[in-house]
Amino acid sequence: MILSQEGQSQLPQPVRTDSLASQAFTIIKDAIFTGQFQPGQLLRELHLARMLNVSQATIREALVQLEQVGLVVREQNRHTMVTNFTRDEVRDRLHIRVALEELAAVEASRSMGEAELAELTRLADEVVQNNSRGDGNESVRADMRFHELIWSHAGSPILAKMLSQLTTPLFAFLAVLHQAGMRNVQTRPPHDGIVKAMIAKDSESIRKLMRGHVESSYQEFLASDIQRMDGLVGKKAVAAEV
Repeated sequence: MILSQEGQSQLPQPVRTDSLASQAFTIIKDAIFTGQFQPGQLLRELHLARMLNVSQATIREALVQLEQVGLVVREQNRHTMVTNFTRDEVRDRLHIRVALEELAAVEASRSMGEAELAELTRLADEVVQNNSRGDGNESVRADMRFHELIWSHAGSPILAKMLSQLTTPLFAFLAVLHQAGMRNVQTRPPHDGIVKAMIAKDSESIRKLMRGHVESSYQEFLASDIQRMDGLVGKKAVAAEV
């Protein structure tokens, strides 16, 4: 069920731990990935505070964290909304992401040991398993963990931070694509080729395979006549009514 700002909350609550802002960040982030909060939707601090039984200051801190990873856009003294990309904006982010992902993977291949590569293989298998079960949302999460592991071993905290800020909203966008039934995850080149190239420390293959993997993830949206992410959500809603 899609969550309405005015409707009954479907989010887990209340939040009752020491790190309230971090907990609120995680809950709102999960709501964005699962489509409860949709691209372009306004997020009202007071409403969220009541839903999660925390202060507005706590929600404000959580929204700042969400802005830092690119999942929301905040306009000072006005409002906060879930990030919404146009097709051109997705394309621009992809061009930058591909270049940075290639660099991160090549650098990580030089530093990752057997344990890290085994974990990378496990995550690649997890993506396949989730795909076979038709669980697109969990597939996206496993996919994101796969790439985050590479970033974390690239030897550059700055590069890892840039990729997180650039790519986290793109992963949320992939989750929207899955929910809208727009793309078949089975058609995307799998991760195992990337893993094998990293084990072999084959820089040329790493770059080629990473580029193909990332670019193919968004081809259907980029080739469609839908201009914005919220147009994709609207298309899903119309289809549900027919």
